[in-house]
Amino acid sequence: MREKNATKRKYNQLADVFLDWYSKKEKEIKSNLNIERPPEKLLAKLNITEDEFYDIYIVPYCNLNKEDLKIVFSVLATELSNNYLDENIYAHCSLSIKYDLLIERKLNALHWTLFQISLLNIFDLPDYFRKRIESPYKQCYYCGKPDFYKINNKIKSFNKKEVFCHNNLCEKSSNPEKHDDCCYAKWTRKRKTLEKALSVNINLYTDIEDYEHGDLNDNQQEFFDNKLEQIFLNFCEQQYQENLKIDYLIRTEEKRDLDAINLTSYNL
Repeated sequence: MREKNATKRKYNQLADVFLDWYSKKEKEIKSNLNIERPPEKLLAKLNITEDEFYDIYIVPYCNLNKEDLKIVFSVLATELSNNYLDENIYAHCSLSIKYDLLIERKLNALHWTLFQISLLNIFDLPDYFRKRIESPYKQCYYCGKPDFYKINNKIKSFNKKEVFCHNNLCEKSSNPEKHDDCCYAKWTRKRKTLEKALSVNINLYTDIEDYEHGDLNDNQQEFFDNKLEQIFLNFCEQQYQENLKIDYLIRTEEKRDLDAINLTSYNL
């Protein structure tokens, strides 16, 4: 089923709101990234080579079992607290290894969210996003399923016209109620719910202006602006959470000869 992308009304004030949300979410995710190599500045400061760094600081830990590591970290935590915390603080601290295995899945969910927000066409995308957005090639635009699907006992490939509907009992209709709760139905309901909520807020705004025969005061303006932004931000966050379930990375047309990468294949 072809997704109709155009909307009657645009909310360009939401472009900056989305940019702020996206930037914060990306920064939050990447803050948990683990580095794979020691930085050059650190090696220069310690006056050692990368191999020496591993021999001195990494290899000893790799040769310890889990129980030995707990003891070493406990002793190290005490030493660090004595060196770096105020002497008057009675510190009971411990060290823990933080490695977020879900980082790739979180970044993938964010990339899918960016693409889906672009599908809404409710504001003009800033240049910042135009350089980052990736369009899926032969994938469902909602769940990421790649390549092909079976409907009415026929094998069909995803294409630019058929990008959502891939359930066997769906009827050929733009009405989501005619679909078997497929991705088209889910996305269409979400999109329409958002558009209606945004529109109701703007309509109420203009109705009050008409009733009062003039512009809203600053408090009223701020209230409606905040309301509009919150409606949209709730949608972004909910869609991001939903997209954490997507197992496939976005495969662009430039990578059409490659299989869509499945995160579960890497236990992610």
